[in-house]
Amino acid sequence: MKRRFCLMIMAVAAFMFVLPAGAFDLGDVRVNARFLTDRMAFELKLNERQYNDLYEINFDFFSNVDPYLVALSRADARAMDAYYRYLDERNDDLRWILSNTAYVKFMSIDYFFRPIYAMNNVCYVRVYKVYPDRRFYYYGLPPHYYTYRGAHARAHCGGVSYYKKNFRKYYNHKVYAGHYQCRPEHRPHDFGRPEPPVRPPRQVCPPSRPLPPSVSRPPKHDNDKHDRYERRNERKEKRSNVRKPNDRNSSRSANESTRRIIREI
Repeated sequence: MKRRFCLMIMAVAAFMFVLPAGAFDLGDVRVNARFLTDRMAFELKLNERQYNDLYEINFDFFSNVDPYLVALSRADARAMDAYYRYLDERNDDLRWILSNTAYVKFMSIDYFFRPIYAMNNVCYVRVYKVYPDRRFYYYGLPPHYYTYRGAHARAHCGGVSYYKKNFRKYYNHKVYAGHYQCRPEHRPHDFGRPEPPVRPPRQVCPPSRPLPPSVSRPPKHDNDKHDRYERRNERKEKRSNVRKPNDRNSSRSANESTRRIIREI
């Protein structure tokens, strides 16, 4: 019974371990900051001072973008604006702790320079895609792993980089002075294109019956009246012409009859 219970616990633990980062959120900010810092320190060959400052910068970055993860997974424009603003601040802070050579190399590695991306409405950390074994670390815990709460973030330093102000105290390397901000073409590669706003479907009116063509009478002109009067006069003349010969014949017959009567007398 105990053995079966232990196997169940191990299965649940294994399932939670292989669950991709960002299935629900990005997980613990400290864990993500430490893992990313560990791989950056290994590939960029950083010293202990750089390692400790790098952990603080990565911790502040993950803390700042954590409230925007859900909106980032949907490629929300406002969330992306906030994300790239914090990312540019983080990359600016890194200029003061990394040498010029190390910073140029850092910019050429996408899973360091742009650490978060989204796929299928879920946010992920890119470095886990390259280094899937999350239990292995090249370095130990940072000395302030459990105590640091963002004291050196820009929100607590008046919007100014803490590492820029203290650069001369701890570093003496050449600072990268080129363009370090993320460009607009990075957005579609990191979070896809923003979805268009959903609009209600347009109602289609049923086709109406066509109206029958209106029967229009030809317009009346004044010429019609004139023609009508002419036709009436023609009919009268015809009637009068028909009657005139009859009248002449009757008058002739009346004259002859009178002449005969006179002769007889």
